[in-house]
Amino acid sequence: MKKLGIKFSSLFFALALVIGSTAVVCAADTTSAETTAGAGTQAAEGGSTLTINNAASVEVGKTVTYTLYLSEATESIVGFELRLFYDSDFLEYQKNTLKFDKFDVVFFNEDIKGKIPMNYTSLNNQPLFDKKGQFLTANFKVLNGGNANISYFFTELYGENMDYLKSFRFTYDLAVDGETILKDAVPVVNADDDTLQNNQGDFINYSDGMGEENSPQNESEHVRIGSGVKTQVIDVTRSNDENGAKKTSGNNFVKYIIIFAILGLVVAAIAVAIVMVRKKNEEDNNDDTIDTF
Repeated sequence: MKKLGIKFSSLFFALALVIGSTAVVCAADTTSAETTAGAGTQAAEGGSTLTINNAASVEVGKTVTYTLYLSEATESIVGFELRLFYDSDFLEYQKNTLKFDKFDVVFFNEDIKGKIPMNYTSLNNQPLFDKKGQFLTANFKVLNGGNANISYFFTELYGENMDYLKSFRFTYDLAVDGETILKDAVPVVNADDDTLQNNQGDFINYSDGMGEENSPQNESEHVRIGSGVKTQVIDVTRSNDENGAKKTSGNNFVKYIIIFAILGLVVAAIAVAIVMVRKKNEEDNNDDTIDTF
């Protein structure tokens, strides 16, 4: 039986969209974010070029565009929870460049150094990536020479049957000044300990960027990243609508939980009071009846 309840964190965002134009979402995790470096990064700085994902070199001072693509999906995408990581010692994310071609309202936080958490849930717009399509794109300025990664980790990626996607293929391109320098490469999955411990979900991240049903299952490439299932509510404070407009929301999630709890108690108290009043009225009526005799 498919479990709707496992999509708990994403449903918070769907509820937030109903509440009003200013979405209520969770507070940003700013304490651990700065420690989330990409997998396999070398700390040494120097030189005039930066090697990204051990695959392409970009000159210091240039801006590189990272574009993630998705294809071979057999189901439409209902929702996802994703973190895009970058090594902030070498790369600087260019604000307002995170874009989505096929998703209308995506919640994200671009103010955390080293990662961009994001979340999407929609019953109205469910894009199908059976053919190759742009999942997201973002720009980064090269600060220092050396080696760095741009990587991702999906906590959730689920389709129409509300189960995690089992057929997919992720690839990515890198471009500098509009010129593609790396095309259809296998993306890097972030295997940092903190990421695996805190962001595990039902979706399975494989090192070859493919799903368990459509991958050739090559043991040297089709390797699961992480093994446990442990989810936490996503750390997002902003949203991006289909026109690129940004909405800022407060870190009031806990407040609203408390408010809803208090309202629940008030409603319960009112219900109890009504029952007690009715009971008292019945007792008074009985007393009046006895007095008449």
